[in-house]
Amino acid sequence: MGKTLNKKNKKPDQEPIPPLKPGQWNVYRPEDIKRWGPQRFLDEVCAKEPFLIPDLGFTEEENKRMDEILREEREAKDSGL
Repeated sequence: MGKTLNKKNKKPDQEPIPPLKPGQWNVYRPEDIKRWGPQRFLDEVCAKEPFLIPDLGFTEEENKRMDEILREEREAKDSGL
């Protein structure tokens, strides 16, 4: 049984790719991505525009402490500790 043609663009209908579900873990199997084609998968699933990271509710003091910890970790890594 052959594939049906999409009347709009005269190409065979393609298997739909399930969309990402925001706020949930999204898992796509490698064999599915290979079957759909990596470029088509990325074109359909990836964000088209930058997205904003929501405010996570940290205080200014908490943000400063996290920045300090990250700086300390970078310095330790750079000095080989």
